[in-house]
Amino acid sequence: MNGRVSFDPRWLELYAQRVDSAATELSSARDAVSAPLGSAGFGEVGRTLRAAESYRRAAAVLRSRLDRACEVLSSASSGLHQVAAHSAGDAEALAALKRVPGA
Repeated sequence: MNGRVSFDPRWLELYAQRVDSAATELSSARDAVSAPLGSAGFGEVGRTLRAAESYRRAAAVLRSRLDRACEVLSSASSGLHQVAAHSAGDAEALAALKRVPGA
């Protein structure tokens, strides 16, 4: 083992696109949870037990966690795209150096 790390920049770019897709899907889920649900949806028992208030609190917690997850996925995707672009540039530079006589 030579201690070097290697990877395929194209594979990394494809993975970054998958992370982009996951962030988009998660954003859609977050938007679905954001839809308000009134007290009428819980009926008389729900009004008595104040189920709508409990739902709103739980939905707010879930929304905040989904917001954070969307931020993390978007940030990871951005970083992966940058690494893939940088690595592709390194591969091109190495190929150019190999074409130089005496290098």
